[in-house]
Amino acid sequence: MTRPRYDIVCFVLILLSILIHVKADAQDISNAQHFSDTKFNSNEYLEYPDNEERDREAVAQLDQIQHSKDTYLKANENELANHPKEESITSQTSNKNIVWDRQWAAQLNFTQVSAVSMDPNGNVAIFHRGDRIWGFDTFDNANRLNPTYGRIVQNTIILLDKSGKTLLEWGKNMFYLPHGLTVDHSGNYWITDVGMHQVFKFDAQDIEKHMDELKRAQFSTEISVSDRHASASFENSVLKPSIILGVAFEPGNDEIRFCKPTAVAVHTNGDFFVSDGYCNSRIIKFNKNGERILQWGRHWGVGGPVYSQLPPPNAFVVPHALALASALDYIYVADRENGRVSCFFASNGTFHKEYSHPTIGTKIYSVAYAREKLYLVNGPDLYRPHSVPVRGFVLDIYSAKILSIFEPKGGMNNPHDLYVTEDGAEIYVIELNNHKVYRFLQGVNDSTHSENLVSTNRRRPKILIHPDTKDADAEKSNMTKLILGLGSAAISFIIICVAIAAIVARCQKRGCLLTMRKRMRWEAERRENFKLSSLLENRRGRSFKFLEKRPNTRDFNKLNTEPETSEDEHPENSLAKVI
Repeated sequence: MTRPRYDIVCFVLILLSILIHVKADAQDISNAQHFSDTKFNSNEYLEYPDNEERDREAVAQLDQIQHSKDTYLKANENELANHPKEESITSQTSNKNIVWDRQWAAQLNFTQVSAVSMDPNGNVAIFHRGDRIWGFDTFDNANRLNPTYGRIVQNTIILLDKSGKTLLEWGKNMFYLPHGLTVDHSGNYWITDVGMHQVFKFDAQDIEKHMDELKRAQFSTEISVSDRHASASFENSVLKPSIILGVAFEPGNDEIRFCKPTAVAVHTNGDFFVSDGYCNSRIIKFNKNGERILQWGRHWGVGGPVYSQLPPPNAFVVPHALALASALDYIYVADRENGRVSCFFASNGTFHKEYSHPTIGTKIYSVAYAREKLYLVNGPDLYRPHSVPVRGFVLDIYSAKILSIFEPKGGMNNPHDLYVTEDGAEIYVIELNNHKVYRFLQGVNDSTHSENLVSTNRRRPKILIHPDTKDADAEKSNMTKLILGLGSAAISFIIICVAIAAIVARCQKRGCLLTMRKRMRWEAERRENFKLSSLLENRRGRSFKFLEKRPNTRDFNKLNTEPETSEDEHPENSLAKVI
């Protein structure tokens, strides 16, 4: 019993040791494909001069980079040819669950609309530019706003209810060139002004406090010259920002200045991100007090994008919009001119994944997140205006496949921003040049809800994946499956060994298998002992008879008078003597 148990214990220990080594090797392979959890160093990012006009570079450098652009497009065409046929999606088959509400806000007249968001009460906030148009003379070569431009005298922020009715208008005489608008979960307004190169936060409490005053002011048509050309201090404004980041009208690429910042995304814990933007192509993270925490990103290419090469993950050409998935610790960046959405870990800015598709094209203007899906809008390609239709797309964040395509009747021209509700039921898209706002309704039925529940239960990656590994998620999943398979096989093997050991112990108790040979030896020895005793008895008897025939001569008298055998042993002799 002791020997078999000792052998089983040794075998189990050896097996566990092998499994530990296999798991360690698998972890080493995985770690070799991942970044360490560290912040990017500042010297990884190349700074560019502040005198580059990113917004007009496409037209100005058309002849210079046309050849490289054609090379890039050919590469995309080859990629499209290599995609499976099932990924070729048409709007007729993919947008049945997303319906355009053509009557919503159809009565409103806008100018250049730059951003859309929603407050916690479900009211839709629209950010537009009034009579201001971003043209070729808006900025000089140093990215400074034309000094003849004053404040926009119209209300630039319009608040609409669910039916599209106007509730409030405000923002007159406050901004110079509106771009980004984000209303966070607390109702605070975050605004970027590319003309002022600044980011502003307006507290929800201040808006609520001055609501009546704002309603009275929205119908006032008085415009004073002092207000139009006033400084950027908001001295004469009803609302004053609680946080101001950047230096007014001074573009830069340092710790205190921006250059045409584009968007803001606010984390649930109060941290917020700024995409900066047209000139600097970087992402900056701040805490809730506006103190800088982290930054990453650089511009891709000097003087224009390098279309002959694929950009690295931390290089952008106009990071135009941001979207946060707070529960997953992801931040998504719409890298407009590179035609992709880059995903980073919001905690440390480390690259996670990239989303792009030939069907979407080479321009992505905005991105939003809801229920483990990405919503985005593309834009026209200046070099090939009719290469891909301009419309909206829905992507799965895990597979990166296009799930749906949506657009209004007649299509879109140049969508600039979009917003999606948390449940994905409402999608709002604004057009920059067509001056329109679209509302789409997406049916969130039971089947969709079940799909989302299944998607939520998926294993979410926690390892920081190397950007050069295109199928990193699949490889990681396969590695995990391999380890789990080895573990299951080991457990099954151990169970079989334990069962065999139990059978052996039972057989030992019954005297079979391993103890059979010992029992046979014991039986043989017993038989041999029995035979030896018989021989001894026979030999003893024969010796007595021999002594009867050959008496001892030295004791002849005793031999004649006293036989060695007793009368009890030979009763016949006694009987003969009596007779």
